[in-house]
Amino acid sequence: MMKFSPDGISNAIDAYECDYRNRYDILYSTHDLRDFRPAAVMIPLIFFEGDWHVVLTKRSEKVVEHRGQVAFPGGGKEASDKDLQWTALREMQEEIGVDPKDVMVFGYLCDMPIITKYIVRIFVGQIPWPYPLVISEEEVESVFTLPIRWLADPKHHNIQYRSFAGREFPVIYFDLFDGYQLWGASADMTLALLSALELIQ
Repeated sequence: MMKFSPDGISNAIDAYECDYRNRYDILYSTHDLRDFRPAAVMIPLIFFEGDWHVVLTKRSEKVVEHRGQVAFPGGGKEASDKDLQWTALREMQEEIGVDPKDVMVFGYLCDMPIITKYIVRIFVGQIPWPYPLVISEEEVESVFTLPIRWLADPKHHNIQYRSFAGREFPVIYFDLFDGYQLWGASADMTLALLSALELIQ
């Protein structure tokens, strides 16, 4: 695997173009997407033991949406948020205790509609490691990391079909890793990052 520098990652994200507006065109028209709530996530990257890793959370069973799922820190934009980057940083601080001033934001990949009627802007940033994470037990059950080297191996993910609103949709599933399974929108976001870094086609 190539050894990416922070500048190399930033440049790759700046140069990347993706378009997910038609991701659920069977269910939602372009007009429908206007009513989706703006949201943002942060894909946190850390560098240790000579490789890059992504940081993910397993959401608690107490949250209203996406309970128990593996996800990146993030959530809906609030009226007090100055922009979507701040939404992503605020949510990461609330969920896992990362101070926004400690984050090197590389940029964002694209906006992605998700089936629960959010339009999610996908930011990527580096946090120093080790870092004293503080988990919000109301929102997060646990935090774990996945090596980008492992994620980029095509043997570790596949497509399955899930039913929603009477229709079947293809869904990306990664293999279990230390008992955690990355799938769905967060898996699509991960593939977007891997594509931006030219680790997958």
